[in-house]
Amino acid sequence: MKIIITLLALISLNLVANADNFCAISKQNAVALNPVASSNAMNLQNKYDTKFHHLNLNLARNSRSVSGNVKTLAKVVSLFLDTFAFELHPNFTIDSILVNGINSPFSRSAGDVFVPVNNYTQNDLVSVQTFYNGMAPTGASAAIGNGYSTGTSQSWGNVVSWSLSQPYAAYEWWPCKQQLTDKIDSSWVFVTTDSINMTGSNGVLTNVVNLNNGKKRFEWKSKNPINYYLISVATARYIDYSYYAHPANSDSVLIQNFIYNNPQTLPNFINDINDTGNMLELFADLFGPYPFANEKYGHCMAPFSGGMEHQTMTSQGFFNFTLTAHELGHQWFGDYVTCKTWSDIFVNEGMASYTEYLALQYLQGQAQAKQQMDATINNVISFPDGSIYFTDTASVSRIFSSRLSYDKGAAVMHTLRFVINNDTLFFNSLKNYLNQYAHSNASINDFITVFENTCSINLSDFKQQWMYGQGYPTFSAEWNSNNNLLNLQVSQTPSAPSFTSLFKTPLEIKLTRSIGDTTIRVNLNSTSDIFSIPVNGTVTALTIDPNNYLLKSIGTISNNPLLAVKANNKNTMKISPNPVKSGDAITFSENISAIVLLKDISGKVVLEKSLVNENKLQLNNFVSGIYFLELNYNNSVNEVHKFSIVE
Repeated sequence: MKIIITLLALISLNLVANADNFCAISKQNAVALNPVASSNAMNLQNKYDTKFHHLNLNLARNSRSVSGNVKTLAKVVSLFLDTFAFELHPNFTIDSILVNGINSPFSRSAGDVFVPVNNYTQNDLVSVQTFYNGMAPTGASAAIGNGYSTGTSQSWGNVVSWSLSQPYAAYEWWPCKQQLTDKIDSSWVFVTTDSINMTGSNGVLTNVVNLNNGKKRFEWKSKNPINYYLISVATARYIDYSYYAHPANSDSVLIQNFIYNNPQTLPNFINDINDTGNMLELFADLFGPYPFANEKYGHCMAPFSGGMEHQTMTSQGFFNFTLTAHELGHQWFGDYVTCKTWSDIFVNEGMASYTEYLALQYLQGQAQAKQQMDATINNVISFPDGSIYFTDTASVSRIFSSRLSYDKGAAVMHTLRFVINNDTLFFNSLKNYLNQYAHSNASINDFITVFENTCSINLSDFKQQWMYGQGYPTFSAEWNSNNNLLNLQVSQTPSAPSFTSLFKTPLEIKLTRSIGDTTIRVNLNSTSDIFSIPVNGTVTALTIDPNNYLLKSIGTISNNPLLAVKANNKNTMKISPNPVKSGDAITFSENISAIVLLKDISGKVVLEKSLVNENKLQLNNFVSGIYFLELNYNNSVNEVHKFSIVE
């Protein structure tokens, strides 16, 4: 409660804070039990595929009362179906259920509803319409987490009723099937409310019907697939502030914002709201076209401390740069492609958190982006434990852990970008992932596999270390520089003895030299790696990971005049000729057995080859320039030679 009060105070002062922290807090109202449906109900739900929902509800801005009906059209996917099951909180009274327009009996058990149907067979369509009314649960009675709430903005005084269904709370306000892998093909949300109110929802506002009784009906329709927890409503006295974004790869996109009908609210936030268009244009360039360009993107204000990525119309308590970037990023990562299980929440929240960094990098500058990433990494390493992947999906607080699902997810994405070492491949991988799993679901493994295929790289070590592994490494270094040679030993220790003990990773090291600073890139393959690196000038200091690409902490860095590299007595190895012509071979002064890595001046590996008792390395089709030849005799000792390739 203290942290929520603190956040609300920050909001009232209009201060900027980290969006992922706000989002996490807004989604962890309670510790959940297992998903609402019993195993029997889930087995019955697995027998049909939801095709369409039409929510036709009566709502007010100042009440948790919900009444009306929801029509569901489903396709039978099992050999036969004799019972249609769905979920609805027991707070609600079911007045009647129609099956294909005919009144049907039903039974209830806790949150499960069972409707006997005629023996439908595979591919049959069944229509189930549920008429219900009641008061949405809150507090302890909600059990899963306040799916539908009413409240007053402490900053602006506006009264709002709004939904927030993630992860298991949709059934707290409408009858549904809460399974991630059954995306709803299309949906309508009709809301009747007092004529002074407005209701925002998903898709396109196709009509506002004046009912001539002091009521209006807002009719929203979406033709895009949507997950159950992304269907939303927000009702208040709003004004509509709309404009268009103009991404390069699609038609213009409507940015439709329902802002509190308060003279000060829009002027206070208008600059932040206008940033949305710039971000959408940027993300469309980085990730591919905005997925719902045929409908809209926008916001509904609601009095909670954060945001929720409701498809095409995010709910937000306030506006700042990173919060808006995070929720917009979700339209690609979370809405367009949704996690396969809640254990895979990284593909939603880790990626959306990294879109904050990208928005800062491209729209506000690298210094702002680095400052945010520094804070993100510091939060992750504030405790030694924690994995991105987990199995306790009954705990909402673990699913939406700010430190692990959000911050560690973003930091690991930053590390992956560094490992790939090629932004074209990195962003092509994201585009390929979105294209491959469009309007569907994906797991962490699916995500990494796309990167492996796009970049032609093996990321098995990366996945086990950073996503399934526990903790993070602490890097320390000893070094000695003389006669244009840097002797370097890099060691690593885990954040706790029982956690991941080895992180195989590239690592940048900044060398402070008498003739000017330079940065080298080395590959770590053991808990203690030794390098002998030719350098010009005298090295006076080292900085590990100067750009903070890796999720890690820094131990001791010391100059050790006694440090010498004994690379299996290979320090006297000679290579010739130097320079060498592209297409010729390098000859070693003796036969060697080693893994040879050829790196260009940026540190990118351009050739990897195993030599067994050989003294030549053929060079083909390399452009002219400076290269480094690294000889890996075992996992802990390397020898590096600098040479030039000429045309």
